[in-house]
Amino acid sequence: MNISGVLVHARPEGVEAVKAQLLKIPGVEVHAVTPEGRLVLSIEAEHAGQMADTMVACQNVANVLSAAMIYHHDEELDEDETVSEAINLSGNPSGLENKSGNEWKVQETSK
Repeated sequence: MNISGVLVHARPEGVEAVKAQLLKIPGVEVHAVTPEGRLVLSIEAEHAGQMADTMVACQNVANVLSAAMIYHHDEELDEDETVSEAINLSGNPSGLENKSGNEWKVQETSK
């Protein structure tokens, strides 16, 4: 299960219509709306691909100027799934092997 917090900026004159359209998208909840056109959403999706599709759907709503993911949480993976560890090119990420320069080898781990 993926849960994300999203900040949407919409045209102020269309914010109520944007809210109505966002609420039609499966997995989307609207938690706050300002008169200036900002909306705070949460999105729940089963996997990252579905989360990405939902973000694109939010961005494509008429009168939406931008949608930015500000928080993301991914629940534990099943035993047969793997996850790639994060890559940080500005330092030495824990558990990664420096190949040469800023090129890092990603290690996959099972949970």
